[in-house]
Amino acid sequence: MTTSYKTVNGDYTLTCNDGDGIFTVNAQTVFTGNVTYTVPATTVAAFTTVAANNTGAITDGGLLMQTGPTTFAGLRFDTISNVWQISGNVNSAGAPIASYANIAIGSATAGGANTQLQFNDNSSFGGSANLTFNTATNRLFLSGFQAFANTATPANVANAVAVYSNVIGGGGTGLYFTSTSANDELVSKGKAIVYGIIF
Repeated sequence: MTTSYKTVNGDYTLTCNDGDGIFTVNAQTVFTGNVTYTVPATTVAAFTTVAANNTGAITDGGLLMQTGPTTFAGLRFDTISNVWQISGNVNSAGAPIASYANIAIGSATAGGANTQLQFNDNSSFGGSANLTFNTATNRLFLSGFQAFANTATPANVANAVAVYSNVIGGGGTGLYFTSTSANDELVSKGKAIVYGIIF
């Protein structure tokens, strides 16, 4: 069938006689203007359905936003992960150029008990009694250990002392501190004994 065009100078309206008919387009549909979806006053929930009546195994479906002459952003529902996802860079068919990211649904629920610090626990909030902060006493509690990776000397912080790790020096620990008045390495017990004997 050859291409067919319909040109009108005003509004063009299709109306089903019973008011509940279905308008079906079995092809790609392109809108070059704004699309307004209006419903009767008695409707309390209005939805646009993508892939309606499709009996196949659908993995993704959604909307594309053309962000430039050849660039698109995508909003899709992934039926395998059962989540809504977004990507700022997809092709014209919705396939990701930049990976789709899950959209969090509902309000976030804190992990663990009150005062426990939150961390990423397999894409959910997690908490542990081994790491807590009490706002009433301004006390940070850590049950376990903290590993300091080697780093450059941090800049001085007013009214504070910064602790960091670097190459082991004369103090024998590699654990350093810096403040507005000093920058030095903490001394180990063994080194302190040696220095005590020498000096």
